[in-house]
Amino acid sequence: MSNLEKYDAVIIGAGNGGLTAAATLARGGAKTLLLERHNIPGGCATSFVRGDFEFEVALHQLSGLGTEKNPFIMRKIFNELGVMDKVEFVEEHHLYRMTIKDEFDITLPASWKGIREVLIENFPDEEQGIKDYMLLCERVVLESFMGFKAALKMNSEDMLMKNSKHYAEHGLRSAKSVLDKHFSDEQLKTLLAAYWCYL
Repeated sequence: MSNLEKYDAVIIGAGNGGLTAAATLARGGAKTLLLERHNIPGGCATSFVRGDFEFEVALHQLSGLGTEKNPFIMRKIFNELGVMDKVEFVEEHHLYRMTIKDEFDITLPASWKGIREVLIENFPDEEQGIKDYMLLCERVVLESFMGFKAALKMNSEDMLMKNSKHYAEHGLRSAKSVLDKHFSDEQLKTLLAAYWCYL
């Protein structure tokens, strides 16, 4: 018997997905081997140091946590994996800051309402576009977490169109085309393009 035959599952890569898969399998009773070639686990959720500076690899925020009273998808996953009490969460009050010399310096707060207010304050002529765009973003986020996954599981295009119509309509569009549809101010589009393409 080879060493690998001792395991029910072998997971290659200890990034976020690999760690989640391995923990889920192990909690379900499977003898699981998790392999990682780097000297630390975490993948995109790690950082590295160059000189006096520490750089994040990619993941700098975790959304979808919710609160204890109102848990959202990530809190549910952490609870199911049995790690909720092993992780210390730091609430982020600012989503991001963008500075362009001689043009603008704007910090967006980490809340839908706060973002709307700051954008309208800085770009009052775009108020309706901001409201429409932010509503679209909220809908796409919720539909991607809820309706899209259910439709995918059921392999149902009808369910996708019924429960995730905004996600389906905008899912294959470029961030630029969505921004151009809602806004004419180039500074506003630049500010939003830095982050909102993730949606």
